[in-house]
Amino acid sequence: MFDSNTNNVDFDSNVTGDNNVIENDMNVDINMMSNTGGMMQGGCNEPVQEKCIHKTIVHEVPHVCPIHTRIINHHVYKHTYRPQYTCSEENTVSNVQCGSCCNFR
Repeated sequence: MFDSNTNNVDFDSNVTGDNNVIENDMNVDINMMSNTGGMMQGGCNEPVQEKCIHKTIVHEVPHVCPIHTRIINHHVYKHTYRPQYTCSEENTVSNVQCGSCCNFR
């Protein structure tokens, strides 16, 4: 991780995951050489060390897909026929004349 001969630090990092995270390999090198040729002297300012980290951030953007369901009801009237029986009664009257009283003797 730290190489004392070259004064370089190597950071190897893997970002893995599921769903919304993208796999990413990050390699970061830091140069630790000073302006004085690598010699440390008392009271001198060290050079600024810069670390550059690339991050991947995934944002979920929901989209609305409208779906309309239309229901059409078809009403079918089926006409059926069945007999309905009724009954009627009639009375007739017949008179049988055997003669008359005048003819009766």
